[in-house]
Amino acid sequence: MTARQSTRAIALVLCLLWSVIPHAALADESDPLVIESQVTTSAELFPSSSPYSLFVQATSWTGRWHVYVLTVLNSTPWPLSSLYIVDRYFPDDPEAEEVVHDWLVERLEPGRASTLAIKLPDEPFRSPCHQIEISLADGLGTILMDCNGLSSTTIWDVPLSEEMATFLALPSLTTEEPTGPSKLGIHVTRNSSPAIMAFVRDATPAVVAAVGDLGWLAEVKEASPNTVTIGRLIEGDQSFEGDPAERARQFVNANAETYKANPGVDYWLGWNEPVFRDEWEVEWYAAYEAERTVAMAELGLKVAIGNFSAGTPEATQFAKFLPAIAVAKQYGGILAVHEYSAPTMRHGVGAGIPGLENRHDFGALTLRYRFWYGFYLQPNDLVVPLVVTEAGIDGGVLRDGEDRPMGWRDFTVSRDRREGTPAQPLESYLEQLSWYDDELRRDSYALGFAIFNVGDSGGQWASFDLTDYLPQLGELAKAKDQAE
Repeated sequence: MTARQSTRAIALVLCLLWSVIPHAALADESDPLVIESQVTTSAELFPSSSPYSLFVQATSWTGRWHVYVLTVLNSTPWPLSSLYIVDRYFPDDPEAEEVVHDWLVERLEPGRASTLAIKLPDEPFRSPCHQIEISLADGLGTILMDCNGLSSTTIWDVPLSEEMATFLALPSLTTEEPTGPSKLGIHVTRNSSPAIMAFVRDATPAVVAAVGDLGWLAEVKEASPNTVTIGRLIEGDQSFEGDPAERARQFVNANAETYKANPGVDYWLGWNEPVFRDEWEVEWYAAYEAERTVAMAELGLKVAIGNFSAGTPEATQFAKFLPAIAVAKQYGGILAVHEYSAPTMRHGVGAGIPGLENRHDFGALTLRYRFWYGFYLQPNDLVVPLVVTEAGIDGGVLRDGEDRPMGWRDFTVSRDRREGTPAQPLESYLEQLSWYDDELRRDSYALGFAIFNVGDSGGQWASFDLTDYLPQLGELAKAKDQAE
C-alpha cells in the first residue's frame, strides 16, 4: 500500500467512527449534562422605528444578589467612542441616599453590544426607580426612567437626534498616525543666550512663547515666519472681583502701548494659570476672557485664552468656559493650556477626568486637552487652534506644599535595556518630548507646544532649563520635518 493509499484508508476509518459517535447536539433531556433552566419571560418586540438608535435593556434581577443589568447595543453605522452612562438608583423617600454607578464604554463598534452588571444593596429600596443618563458628548444625550420594580425587564429603542447623528458622523479629531512637521517649540523666560535665536534659525520651531521681554519676537518672525509667537505680560491681580468686562478692559487699556510696540507677537495671553475654587469663578473668568478678546480685536490684535495650569480645569468647570471659546473663535483667537506630568510625561495617559470616560490616548495631565476637544468643542462646533504654552516634566504634580521646583533634571526615568543601567536624564527627556511631539502631530488643531524652559538667566528654573541643549532639541525637530 502506498503512502497516499494509507492516508485515504485512515481518513475513511475516521469518517466511519464519527458517524457512530453520539454528538452533544443530539443529547436529550435525560442526559446528566443537561440542566433545566427556567424561562422568566419571553415576548415579542416591536421593530425599531428609527434608522439610527440605541437599543437599551435594563433588568432588575433578584437571585443570590440584587443585580441591575444594563445592556447597550449600538445600532448606528458609527462607532461610539464617547459613551458615558450613569445609573442613579433611588427610593421614593426623598431623605434616602441614592446609589450612583457610572459606566465608561471606551469604544462600541456598530452592531456590537456591551453589558454592565451593577450589584445593588441586598435590601432593595421601597418603590425604587432607576434614572439612566446616557451621553455621547456635551449636550448630546438622553435620560431614561425605569420604575418597574424588582424582577422586571425594561427595553428602550432610543432614537438619535439629528444633532447626535451629525456628531457621530464627524471624523475623529485624532488621527491614527502622526503627520506633518514637528510641533516642538520653546518657552523663553528671557532671551539671555545667542543659542536661542540660533535654535530658531536652525529648527524653525512651531511655537515660541515668551514672558515680559517681547521685542525680540520680531526677530523670531523674521527668521522663521511660520513660527507662532505667544506673548505674556505679568498680571499682578488675578482675583475674581468686580465686573469681569470692566476688569478686562482695564487690563487691555493699561497694556495697549506695549501691545502696539511688539508687532512680533501673534497671540497675546492674559492671566497665567488661574485657580478656580468655585464654578462661578470659571463663569467670571469666561466673561473676562470674552471681553478681553473683543477689546484686543478692536486694537487689531488676537488672543490666546485660558492658559490653564496642568490638570485643570475639571470637566464641569470647562463646560462653563465655552462662552469664551465661542467669542475667541469669532475673532480668530486660540486656546492655551499647560501640560506637565511626572515622573514621566506619559504618566497619567489612559487615566480619565471625573465625569468623563477613560480613553487610552487621552490623559489626566498630558493629552488632557483631547478631552476638551472631543467632549466639548467638537460637538458644539467650537474647535479652535490650540497651543500648549508650557509643557514638560514638573514634579509639582506629585506633591503639595514643597517650595523647590522639580524639573526634568530631577528625574532619571528610564533604563538602558541592554545593560540595565540608568539612562541619562536628558536622553530620557528627549525621548519623551519626541513622543509628545508625535502625539500633537496626530491632532491637526494643535499648533504646537512650548517646552518649559529656556533662557533662565536667574537660575529660578534651573531644574527645567534646556538652554545648553537647544542643538539637541533642534535635531529632534528637524528629524520630524525631514521624515515628512
